[in-house]
Amino acid sequence: MRGPGSLRGLSLPLLPPVLDLSANPSAARRPYRAPLATLFAAALLATTAGCAGGLDEPERFTGGTSSCAPGTTGASIIQAQCLSCHSTEAKGSAGGGFDLQASGLPGRLYTTNAACNSKPLADSANPSESFFLKKLTPSPGCGAQMPLGGSMNAADTACLTQWLVAGKPSP
Repeated sequence: MRGPGSLRGLSLPLLPPVLDLSANPSAARRPYRAPLATLFAAALLATTAGCAGGLDEPERFTGGTSSCAPGTTGASIIQAQCLSCHSTEAKGSAGGGFDLQASGLPGRLYTTNAACNSKPLADSANPSESFFLKKLTPSPGCGAQMPLGGSMNAADTACLTQWLVAGKPSP
């Protein structure tokens, strides 16, 4: 028979470790940290997950409404409707030498004169009545209606009007 100190060959169940509070008395107070950290993480996620929109959508921050269809901007309309003639590449050969692709729009429209009447394309006193927008109508006053061979729908024209007015330089 084996003595009491001999445990060879015996299989004893493992017991969970005992929390020794005398070694670390603050361990008894730690359980509150996990729920607090979870609460903090949830609050952080809640405040960052519900962002109102990007800076390319300022109406979402100001509460204003947009004349543009969802996913449409003045720049996207110009890209789709105008750049085949009025791009940086086509500047010398088409579009009367007027480049709508170069940077600085819509502000540059306020300092650029029309080829057919030498008036500024955009009127800083009344941007919504600018020659740039009149060129989108059947009777622009001089030259042909834009885009050549077609016309813009009312929603795109309203979107471009809003884009031009929003881009008016500060006095």
